[in-house]
Amino acid sequence: MISQRHLRQESRRVLPPCIARRNQQVLEHLGLAHCAARRQQKRGPEEFDDLIQESRFGLIRGLDLFDPQRGIRPSSYLLSRATGQILHYRRDRSRTIRIPWRLRDLYAAGKKIQLDREQNQQPSLSDHQLADALSVHPERWAAAVQSHGASQVFDLSASHMDPTQPCEDDEQLNWLKSVMHQLEGTPGIVVQAHLIERKSIKDLAEALNCSRASLRIHLKVGLKLLRQWAQRDGLIPIQTS
Repeated sequence: MISQRHLRQESRRVLPPCIARRNQQVLEHLGLAHCAARRQQKRGPEEFDDLIQESRFGLIRGLDLFDPQRGIRPSSYLLSRATGQILHYRRDRSRTIRIPWRLRDLYAAGKKIQLDREQNQQPSLSDHQLADALSVHPERWAAAVQSHGASQVFDLSASHMDPTQPCEDDEQLNWLKSVMHQLEGTPGIVVQAHLIERKSIKDLAEALNCSRASLRIHLKVGLKLLRQWAQRDGLIPIQTS
């Protein structure tokens, strides 16, 4: 907990006004970094000191990028940034099994093709057809699938949970739930129902009394925003054209 004495000491430092203001805000919101680190502590084998360091870094970056004009509460945005930085650290530097980023991106591209076909009510592609669609050899796609499977292995010896119990923590799902309140309107409703509650587009269209085509448009809008936020929080790499 940061005391008033720490705030006063920070205020006496001779710094550029923008840096001094940022540092004061960091101290005022430091509890959010601790909250993010505590939530993630039992979800992996990393030391708490490493998690708190990463979450503080995410908090600082969040304060640098925070835009009050977006209408988002600072606490919600900063907590998601702190959590996102921990997930970024866990994905890229903390895993015992390190997966090349090209294989991760290739697997993500393949899953996107399959998801788009599913949403358009088209049959899924076979591995060979998917490799052709991605313009890679089947062996390369098989390596991407195998690498993804290896990255999902959970080290039970590092967990405080009972190994006989299923793992209830899904980092990506937890992040998704943490930012869902920012996704407003029909796109938020569709993403919530389709991605989290696992309702089909057909059932949603009947429940909301609208066409499947319009729901897919709203879903596309919602997914685009989520992809931007995931890049912002370090869950997926930023794509450059």
